[in-house]
Amino acid sequence: MKHLYNSKIDFQESTKTRDDYGSWVITWADVSGLTNIPCRINWLSGFSRGERYIDNKVFWVRDAKVYLAYYSTITTAMRAVYNSVNYDIIDLGNVDELGKYMTLDIKRSEI
Repeated sequence: MKHLYNSKIDFQESTKTRDDYGSWVITWADVSGLTNIPCRINWLSGFSRGERYIDNKVFWVRDAKVYLAYYSTITTAMRAVYNSVNYDIIDLGNVDELGKYMTLDIKRSEI
């Protein structure tokens, strides 16, 4: 399956600090050992994205499914970065529960 990995993705974690006015500031930084990770990204469209219509507006659950080797340290609190675009990790899965491959459902970050 590794020969199908035709993309690279980075993972980032956030830290919260207070600014001079006491407001929270969120800063994102690359996670050591989780940059330039080989993967395959399947971009989704239509109902496969989990589209929902609410008040004549289209909302969706995910933009893509990412396939990669298993990393136990990846969590939904992180974000994925592909081509300098940030994506929230909506869900992750351990394929066949073997700890060899994993899948991520990602959605473009709104922030």
